[in-house]
Amino acid sequence: MFKPAKMDKIDLQVPQDHMAKTTQIIANLKILHLMNVRKTRIGELNLESNADSSLLQKYTDLKNRLDRILNLMEINLMGGPEPVSPENLKEEANPHQDITQLDWEVQHLEDEVSGVIGELDTVEKARKQKEELLRQLEIITAAGVDIDRFRRCRFLYVAAGLIPLDNLGRMEFSLSNLYHLIVPSVAIDKQRLIFVFGSRRDRDKIDRALRSAYFDKLEIPEQDENPDLRSLENLRTRIRELEAEKSVIQARMEKMKKQLTGRLDQLRHKVLLSIAVLEIGKSYDKVGQIYHISGWVPQRVVPLLEREVLEATDNQVRVAVVSSNAVWQIGDLLKIPTCFQNPFLLRPFEKLVAGYGIPSYREVEPTFFFALSFLVMFGVMFGDVGQGLVLFLLGLFAYRKSARENVRDACLIIMECGIMSTIFGFLYGSVFGFEHLIPALWFNPMGNIYYFMKITVGFGMLVISIGLILNIVNSIENRNYKEGILGEFGIISLIFYWGCIGLALPYLTTGKLPVNAGYLLPVLPLSLMVLFLKEPLFNLYGRLVLKKNLPILPDKPGLYFMESLIEIGDTVIAFLSHTVSFVRVSAFALAHAGLFLAVFTLARTSEGMRGGTLWYGLIVVLGNIGIITIEGLVVSIQTIRLEYYEFFTKFFQGGGEIYRPLQGIQ
Repeated sequence: MFKPAKMDKIDLQVPQDHMAKTTQIIANLKILHLMNVRKTRIGELNLESNADSSLLQKYTDLKNRLDRILNLMEINLMGGPEPVSPENLKEEANPHQDITQLDWEVQHLEDEVSGVIGELDTVEKARKQKEELLRQLEIITAAGVDIDRFRRCRFLYVAAGLIPLDNLGRMEFSLSNLYHLIVPSVAIDKQRLIFVFGSRRDRDKIDRALRSAYFDKLEIPEQDENPDLRSLENLRTRIRELEAEKSVIQARMEKMKKQLTGRLDQLRHKVLLSIAVLEIGKSYDKVGQIYHISGWVPQRVVPLLEREVLEATDNQVRVAVVSSNAVWQIGDLLKIPTCFQNPFLLRPFEKLVAGYGIPSYREVEPTFFFALSFLVMFGVMFGDVGQGLVLFLLGLFAYRKSARENVRDACLIIMECGIMSTIFGFLYGSVFGFEHLIPALWFNPMGNIYYFMKITVGFGMLVISIGLILNIVNSIENRNYKEGILGEFGIISLIFYWGCIGLALPYLTTGKLPVNAGYLLPVLPLSLMVLFLKEPLFNLYGRLVLKKNLPILPDKPGLYFMESLIEIGDTVIAFLSHTVSFVRVSAFALAHAGLFLAVFTLARTSEGMRGGTLWYGLIVVLGNIGIITIEGLVVSIQTIRLEYYEFFTKFFQGGGEIYRPLQGIQ
């Protein structure tokens, strides 16, 4: 919990024939954090990339073609799209060997499906054309017009159509330069059926003029067209025949759909598996026919990965395991990933820690300290039994309703904050702002403001002290003894800070300096003097103990002493400002109580109104809702701010890489 999981580096040398199977195994186990081998073995081997970009593109094209077939056949596999990865597929895949067979099968399916789809499209297009023609002819015949008489006109051009009533004048103007006759007919909605007569020589000009007036032309079949089209009853019969043909083809499609669904599902899964293998293979390298897979695995599960891979490949894979201690500090090319190992209730806080940075492998993992101090500060600033229970119930409700990991993590944090708010509500004696319903188990914030501020400053001293201790532990773990002892937040700085606390705490509690202050007073200037001379002292240690030829004083002592003096002043000011900054915890708790005071003041003023009791209750309820919403958000932001700037800055170096085990390709 306080340290990341111990990691081992594992290297697999896999023959090409076993590459796909090995990929499936490591993806199924979900424990291998892949790394790019080329970045770790430069100069050792002449490695070539296993990108297989051309083969990957072929499989991507196959997937797109299969998706097109599924769309055409309206087949919805597994209720919709879902992540596909090697671990949830049973069949094996060898992308290099399977591509020819898969391409042939997909092509055969395309030919089979496109034939019936083409027939359906042809019939449907013909049906829509006939229906549109029928609609137009019915409009004309409904006006009592004999269409055959129009067809027998050899020199006269007749255009029939619908035009908005407002556009009649525009149509007259457009046709003014042409010989024409306009015969209006029945009105249909906001349009009128119009017949326009003119010379056949002016047909194109008439059509252009009519289009400019938004004339919706109705087609009148010529006399030499299909005789069926000249009879409305024959046309309706033909439409019914086309609908029957469409039904037959759709029945064939449904039968084909049932026959092809399982086959398409199998093909699509196999294509996606091959894509997953090839995508994952981008992190592999190879020499000849041997692929090199390298990554990090938690030390406790290394035997499991080794056993599974060897059993699946008949011991054809060579496995080499190297402890993280052997490769530590080689450089960034071998950065060890950080694997959090916190209990269930602390895991949501890992994301808040990662918001500041990923702790490096050799750092203390701060999630426990972050979560504990976060919840305490939230409870102190938002202490109320009723509102805490509301937060808990809201978080519980949302947690049960949501399946998304990020949302559930946020809900867990809200539930835990609600519990802490409830606990401090009992300590303050506050229930939805009412402070007379239950007795305060500790004190009332508004009645003990000065005491409350001293408590929060003392809490800040504790948090900062923990940060300094963690920095010392990190420095020793990383063998940076100079920083751990003489650094800005090292042992000497901790001694100075605790000396200041030894003087400040008795004064805050009793108003007097401690009796033994004479013993503490020399500690402060002495520790500052050591910090001022840290470079000469460290160099002297190197000469006397490590036998290194180091100069006692730097080349420019005047500049060095000036910089040291400024650094000491900055350190003292930082300790003071960061400690005092925790007063904001009490300030926001008092603001929380002050908001309740404002709500109840407003509620009491409404009691004299008509229906005063109802107004009183409504104002109290709405006030609590507003406080929970606004104050809850503000308190959360301020708590995170204190964690990041007053706590993490003391020890958190970051620069780590989060452990992301291979889990397949989306």
